Amino acid sequence: MEYQSAVKLLFTNSLDNLVFLDIETTGLDPEKGAKIVEIAMLKVCGGIEERYESLVNPGLPIPAECSKIHAICDDMVKNSPLFDEIAGDVFSFIGHSIVVCHNAPFDLFFVHRELYRVGMPAKNVRYIDTLELARQYFSFDSNKLGNIADAIGVEVELRHRAMADVLTMFSVAKYIFANIYRKGMDMVESSVYKYNPDKRPPRI
Repeated sequence: MEYQSAVKLLFTNSLDNLVFLDIETTGLDPEKGAKIVEIAMLKVCGGIEERYESLVNPGLPIPAECSKIHAICDDMVKNSPLFDEIAGDVFSFIGHSIVVCHNAPFDLFFVHRELYRVGMPAKNVRYIDTLELARQYFSFDSNKLGNIADAIGVEVELRHRAMADVLTMFSVAKYIFANIYRKGMDMVESSVYKYNPDKRPPRI
């Protein structure tokens, strides 16, 4: 019930008990060794906003093609913590909040994989996927986060950096929730994420 009440608040511009999360990685496929190089989160709870962000040393070279996308290079992360060192902070920050992501299964797969690896499996994490909501209720020319932001007039100063994408997602989510409400819906059920180490994360 606590999750339902939190989700209902999404439609009244009183966002609460939510963590907006985004990551940048060394690739798309963990089975080929892709790792997290940056994580950012924005928690909205009790009317208070709290941010968490960190570069992450992936323990391997960042491919040039990935650096071209998120502008994170080896020199930037060489003195950054390994995920093992921030896992407890990430786990605690998420807590019992509903996690909001754009293409949530992708981000959550990487995060849960790392938490699982260090012995901190996060169980029964509830999430809302703004990508799925965009696909289901809207007709944007493209459902990529930046393109949706452009379509609704959200200014994006920096793309493909984790906190910048989190803040963009926050604005996009408010637009999506408000317009779904105007369509006559006052509830969106959050989904439960179940980590499967043998299943690859989906791509947009």
